[in-house]
Amino acid sequence: MSAGALVPASGGTEQPFTVNGRRWLYCWDTETKQHCYLDLDNDIPVWNRSFHPAWAPQFEHAQEELPQRIIKGPFIPSESFFF
Repeated sequence: MSAGALVPASGGTEQPFTVNGRRWLYCWDTETKQHCYLDLDNDIPVWNRSFHPAWAPQFEHAQEELPQRIIKGPFIPSESFFF
């Protein structure tokens, strides 16, 4: 996923923070309308929604598993059971 138009989240008021010596910034992508954590030291965004640098770092390089889309067939009206 591209990181073209990242701005600090919370209307631009989000402040950088440090976890285990790495600086992070919670960002908003104005093009995709999604949040991410930006690793300021390596300039790499992490898009996984389960990731947090402090309490869920194991998701940094994990591929996010999204639920499968359910495709329903067309609506077919049936006879009413009420007369």
